[in-house]
Amino acid sequence: MRKLLLLVSLLLCLTSVNVFAQETSPDQKPATETERPKNAVDRALDEAKEKGDTILAACVVDCKEADITDGVETGKALVLPKPAYPPIARAAHAAGTVGVQVIIGLDGTVIVATAISGHPLLQAAALGAARQARFTPTKYKGEPVKVVGVIEYHFVAQ
Repeated sequence: MRKLLLLVSLLLCLTSVNVFAQETSPDQKPATETERPKNAVDRALDEAKEKGDTILAACVVDCKEADITDGVETGKALVLPKPAYPPIARAAHAAGTVGVQVIIGLDGTVIVATAISGHPLLQAAALGAARQARFTPTKYKGEPVKVVGVIEYHFVAQ
């Protein structure tokens, strides 16, 4: 009797595993632990790649001359507003660095911005500041190009 109960339990487990495997369609890719959902910058980069645009990955703030590669004239920050410290973040004593990934257009304006790290209560303020930033156009072989990079905002609780 005990063997029969064990056999039935085993068959039920195998059946439920089989049913789960059938729920996933064959054309659907299985998710891995390292996958992350695409943000606005990732989607914009995919679109630019499809159109054949040239986009450089570069330092956008506090760049050192050694970071400049051959044929690239790095843009300089013209306007880099400081974000306002959100009152709710101040009340919660939220502090730290918020990383905002940006794509800078041909004219030096930020065309897409996404928070990629930092305290959630600080991210909206950092995003707002990043979207208002302005740069001189970055040039590659004399032609303006789009640039993807990260701006870091440091929030210190007072």
